[in-house]
Amino acid sequence: MHSMTKEKLYKWWYALCFVFLGIIDQRRGSALGTTQMTFTNLTGVVMVLLLLPSIKFEKEKAKPYLLWTPVCVILAIIACIIGNNCWQYKGQWITAVLNIAVWSYLMIYVYQEKSYTELFARIKQPVFWCTWLCLVLMQLSVHEGIVPLWYLLIYGGFAVIGIPKERTEDFFDGMMTGIILWFFGQQIIAFGFRPYDYVRYRGLYSGETQNGMHYMIVFCAFLVKWIYNREKNKKWWIRFFYFFMSAAMISFTVFTGGKAPILGIVAVTAFVIFGYNIFKRKTFYGVLLHAVTLVVCVVLTFPICYLSIRYLPTILHHPVWFEGEYVEGESVCSFDPWNSEKYISFERALYVDVGRVLELIGVSSQSWIPQLMDFIQALPVHAEELDAQEIEVEAGSNPDNPFNPSGELAYWSSTEARKIIYTYYWNHLNLVGHDKQHSGFWISRDTYYGHAHNMFLQVAYDYGIISGILFLLIYLYSLYRAFRLCLKGNWTCIVFLLAILCFGMAEMVLVSGQITVTLMAVMFYFTGRDGYILKLKSREVAEETQ
Repeated sequence: MHSMTKEKLYKWWYALCFVFLGIIDQRRGSALGTTQMTFTNLTGVVMVLLLLPSIKFEKEKAKPYLLWTPVCVILAIIACIIGNNCWQYKGQWITAVLNIAVWSYLMIYVYQEKSYTELFARIKQPVFWCTWLCLVLMQLSVHEGIVPLWYLLIYGGFAVIGIPKERTEDFFDGMMTGIILWFFGQQIIAFGFRPYDYVRYRGLYSGETQNGMHYMIVFCAFLVKWIYNREKNKKWWIRFFYFFMSAAMISFTVFTGGKAPILGIVAVTAFVIFGYNIFKRKTFYGVLLHAVTLVVCVVLTFPICYLSIRYLPTILHHPVWFEGEYVEGESVCSFDPWNSEKYISFERALYVDVGRVLELIGVSSQSWIPQLMDFIQALPVHAEELDAQEIEVEAGSNPDNPFNPSGELAYWSSTEARKIIYTYYWNHLNLVGHDKQHSGFWISRDTYYGHAHNMFLQVAYDYGIISGILFLLIYLYSLYRAFRLCLKGNWTCIVFLLAILCFGMAEMVLVSGQITVTLMAVMFYFTGRDGYILKLKSREVAEETQ
């Protein structure tokens, strides 16, 4: 009984930590200035909280901590005072000092508790030392800042302290629960204060792409929960709830008009439905059943999602905008009626959001929408992520000298624009990386792209080709290990790594404070750790056979 209570405490502790990580992701993706930087830095503190259940406190070993505490407090106060006078964002500096102070205690713990034999056994694994080498090279590049050093601290903490094998299930269960709770809390607030007056639904973020990534991550959590509940043979309505909510996340994602999160969802869905039924349950009937059921659930939840994001905010009728969002004459105000023309109609959402998604398979919205809804007049394409761009000459260094590989004026679709973006970043790769002043380029006088829309290309551009190659190899190796773990029953790593990979091939996933960074660090740790355990088990089996 006591053991069961302890397990539940661990699970809810991990869940609470991931709720905090979700809040950090939301603040990073919507706030500006001090608030954004402060919450971003809190990621390091939450990562320490995730490791607390792994730490064994012993009174007889408390002396170093007691001696260090007054020194740490004095140094922290001095650092905060100094930072107030020389740092742009006060909260960012204070939380940076807090990170260093908290992690210093973990370093003392590692020095006292971890045997060098065990430590060497952990870090000699390829995924560990390659990740550390990659982060060190990133820090040594010409790209300013200490973000790679911060990543090294977070990943290193997990690699050295880690999650005990017996608590792995509690960790993953708590992680899924935390992500799901984060979604419900965040979406309820969005239902109250975020009117649907922009065709690509932003939810509680200032950007639709960030909101799409949020739904993609939550989709993964619901899907993994569904798998584990099926494996444990839970009640049918619990299993159906998670499956149905997975479908709802697809509908929410479609309303964001994001192609990258849809790619991630499609890849994960295909892998899980085929992999789970073919490799695990050895039945093709299950593939058809789950595929058809998912499609039916998406069709059912799509209008439900529209009704919720369109009409629930009219109850409180207190619109909240983030900086830069308000557009005179288009944004809904508190004095507008509930049926104002400023709200996005269902037909328009179909035309733009579903139309953008169908562009992935070459289907034009102009050919099927009028047939589906014959009472709707043709609407002009609105709110494209990448508007028509005038492109003049190759360069990109300033608005008067934009980058143009074709040398002619053109109206670029999102796919064509990404080709230009990839061409620019690929042509400017080098061994030492680039500083932040040269992080992007101008594609026209009015449009500047600040990132590569591809995580591997971004790392190679910012930190050098060697770092980019290492990051690619680390990710592929982790995917391979995750696939092997999947065959053993651990679906979490492969689901999240596959989703982030597909999203990261077309968007940015390496921003400090973004939950994708934390998830990658955690999944890299588990694939490396459990891959090492699988290797040991295979050796033991081979020795017993001999």
